[in-house]
Amino acid sequence: MNKIFNLFILTVIFFFNISSLSCQILITNRSFEGQIADATMPSGWFSQSEGTTPDILPGYWGVYLEPEDGDSYVGLITRGDGSFESIGQRLSHPLSNEHCYQFSIDLSFSDNYSGYNNPLFLKIWISNKRGHRQQLIYKSPKIDHLEWKTYNVEFIPAEISQYIIIEAFISDERIPYKGNILLDNMSHISNCNRA
Repeated sequence: MNKIFNLFILTVIFFFNISSLSCQILITNRSFEGQIADATMPSGWFSQSEGTTPDILPGYWGVYLEPEDGDSYVGLITRGDGSFESIGQRLSHPLSNEHCYQFSIDLSFSDNYSGYNNPLFLKIWISNKRGHRQQLIYKSPKIDHLEWKTYNVEFIPAEISQYIIIEAFISDERIPYKGNILLDNMSHISNCNRA
């Protein structure tokens, strides 16, 4: 009888572990690892801004902040002509419009990014089509701190979505300027912890 009970308990634990894993939507290269270089995409991500790519840091453009996770992170910039950098990826599974989701991302700013030294905001979008920004799910406060801080994102998709886009953003009220924002240590996407 004791063996049957132990087997039952192990089966229940295994089932709950598998079901909690199935609730996660995996982010490929969530720490933005890659060969440290300027104008380079981290693997698993694609550029969402025509004619411009992010930088994999530290070590270029005078940016030497240590990574929060792994060996590298991404820097996105905006320019005085109004252009900006953004990256995206196809998610491992579609986001359902019947669920609440959450994830986190670490953000920082460099006051020495080769002239792109002003703080920015971060916008995060989801979409059911590559290259489109359909639903804004997050806009950060101005990121003007020189150390890493974790920001939590919680959202409900308006429709089924397969893509996520992360973009550097100036503000709706300001004229374009040169700025930067640093990204690292994004978590996988999971269901919200709502009752």
